[in-house]
Amino acid sequence: MISVVDFVRFSLSFIRLGTFMALVPLFGMRNVPMMVKLGFAALCSLVAMPSLDAMWNLESWGVLALLAGHEVMIGFVLALAVTFVFSIVNFAGLYVDTPIGFGMASVFDPAIGGQVPVFSQFYYIMAVLIFLGVDAHLWVIQAVRYSFDLVPFGGFLQFEPTFTLIMDLVKNIFVIGIQIALPITATILLTDIGLGIVIRAVPQINVFVLGFPIKIMVGLVVVFFGLPSFVHIASQLFAVDGLLFRYVQSILALGGS
Repeated sequence: MISVVDFVRFSLSFIRLGTFMALVPLFGMRNVPMMVKLGFAALCSLVAMPSLDAMWNLESWGVLALLAGHEVMIGFVLALAVTFVFSIVNFAGLYVDTPIGFGMASVFDPAIGGQVPVFSQFYYIMAVLIFLGVDAHLWVIQAVRYSFDLVPFGGFLQFEPTFTLIMDLVKNIFVIGIQIALPITATILLTDIGLGIVIRAVPQINVFVLGFPIKIMVGLVVVFFGLPSFVHIASQLFAVDGLLFRYVQSILALGGS
């Protein structure tokens, strides 16, 4: 016989896990069936089933609403950290598209239901493969399970340090994203300078006819030879001791009862 306390424990853990999986990249993609997301969140909730402090009056709708809102907030903050790390590769792809000449081109991404830049999509797919290859999806789920011990039902996250961590992660989006895109943008800049010298010497050359194919070809070559560097950086982002793990661990360390 399932008691009211057990049902509330399951429901609250399901809200935290469901919020996390609905928002985080890979798990929250639109092309993943909703029943799969809900079923997986329910299964993880059954496995977790953390304890609930007896101080909470479960007969009060206000208390239940407060606890549910708390779980939504925790799941949202954890998903936000993972989403920001994936945003690094999206920013790098956007920064690559413009100098190569793909700034006006985009592809439809069914995962988000909208248009995304070409290289953002390319780098995102590469990042997802690396994310799965280093088993980051497993330790991320374990981290959410571990969050019930550090931030129990009705616990809290210290607002100011958490906000500082999130802002520091946002800073890293630009820093690491530029590190990924800088070889391509620098090469295209040198290509533009070379084309400018050639056109200055031979004004009869049509820069639009000659420049775009050369910049696309040079950009694709540099992207190809830069893939090992991208794989190394992405592996450092998603490794067990990488950027994502450190920020998630730091956020959970700010929890309290």
